[in-house]
Order: sequence, then C-alpha cells, then structure tokens
Amino acid sequence: MKRSDIETKPFIISLAIFIGAVIIAVAIGIVLRGCEKNKEIIYTTEDHTYMSDISAVKNVLNTTDEKYLILVNKNKTLGESYTPSGIIDVDTSYTLYEKAVQLEKATAQAAIAMIEEMRAQGISDVYITSGYRDYAYQKALFDNYVYEEWVKDNTLTQAECEQRALEYSAYPGTSEHQSGLCVDFFVAPGMSELVNYGSETEKTDDIGFAETKAFEWLKENSHKFGFILRYPDGKESVTGYSYESWHYRFVGVNAATHIYNNKQTLEQYLSDKK
Repeated sequence: MKRSDIETKPFIISLAIFIGAVIIAVAIGIVLRGCEKNKEIIYTTEDHTYMSDISAVKNVLNTTDEKYLILVNKNKTLGESYTPSGIIDVDTSYTLYEKAVQLEKATAQAAIAMIEEMRAQGISDVYITSGYRDYAYQKALFDNYVYEEWVKDNTLTQAECEQRALEYSAYPGTSEHQSGLCVDFFVAPGMSELVNYGSETEKTDDIGFAETKAFEWLKENSHKFGFILRYPDGKESVTGYSYESWHYRFVGVNAATHIYNNKQTLEQYLSDKK
C-alpha cells in the first residue's frame, strides 16, 4: 500500500463521519421545526389586557378542561336526563330584571367577570336573560314556537311548523342551554325582545342586540373571558342555526382565542383539533 493511501484513508473516514453528522443534525432540526410548527399555541389571560381585576377568576378563564368543549347541536344531542354538574344560581344583580338564572359554576363566574369588565368600560346596560334550561323547559319552549308558527299560517302541517321553528329554536335535547355553558344577553332599557335588528320586529322604536354597544364590545372582547359568539352571521350552514348576536358560549380563553383569531365556529375548531 502506498504511503499516500495510508495518509488519505483517515481523512476520508473523518470527512464521512462529519458529513453524516451534518446530515443527522439537519434532519433532527427539520423534525423539531415541524413539531414546533404543529404544536398548538396555548393562549391565557396573560395574552390579553383587562381594565377590571380578574385575579380571582384567572384559573377559571384559563381552563383547558375538555368538558367545556362539549358540542351540542342538531347532530350532537344531550339525553333527556342530562344535567350538568355544578349548576349554581347567578347573582340577580347581573340578570335581567333580577330574574332567576342558573349556569354551570365556571361559566357563571366568567360571565360575571365579563360583565364587570364591560361596566368598567362604561357599558352598564347589559344583563343575562337566559342560561341553563333543562329538557322539559326546552320542550315546552319549542312546542310553543311550533304553535306560534301555526298561528301565523294555519295551512302549515305540524312537520312544516316544526321545520320553521328549528331555524331559530332547538329541538329538546339539542339545545346548548341544557349544557349550562351558554348565556343569552339582553340590553335594558332599549330592547323589548331578543332580535338582532329592530327591523325584525313590528315595534318601530325597538332595537336589536346587534345594534348595541354591548354587542360591539362582546364581538371583539368576549374571547378574553373564554366566550365565543356561538351562532355568527354567515355561519348558519355550519352551526345549523340562525344568527344570534346575543348567544355566547363558554369554552375557556385558549379555545375562545383560537376561534376568534381564525373566525371559526365551535364545530370548525373541534374539527381542526381531530
């Protein structure tokens, strides 16, 4: 063997080892960057600013408990006997005309904190008008809407009346209100019924929730308190329900911020998580 061959061999081996190490390092870097890219960002209250003191409810708002992501719609139903755990009475100073309203505990705490923030920012006329409804209550409500459709047009069949009612009301077992995780807001004085716009009612001096300062604030800030506008305008084909500017669902700050940033519905967010 030539002396030059003996001297060259260790160099070739070292070069091969070096090149191999570089290739491995690059491959590991690519994998790590891919993992980082696919890693979900977790949003918390630290990502937002507040005028009011939320220190007592930070843990509530920052929940990532999957139970707050339960999906209830026309295809994902709750049983007749379903009752959420931790239902409490909401302080009547936050409810419309001090009416009795119940909510799941964390949802109630988050809703009250959000109302306090609104009051701190000069919006003092918004109240909770509806929260938890059991199966029997929803059945009575839905049956009444079906009857009202028949009164409007008594040539309709029972099935046709139900179909019309389903555009804005939930069939028993399919109502998100049975979960105890959602609230309907109302502005008083100013509103006399839950509509988006005053033109939807015969009362010419009436306003709808979508025309209020409360709605404008909630649309841009409710996610900071873990709430989402559950039935947005233009998403009817996804949610299955008409636009409801007053209906907000608690999912926690993380999920709510993702949904807000991506202009999604709960259905779309959960589909992306699969």
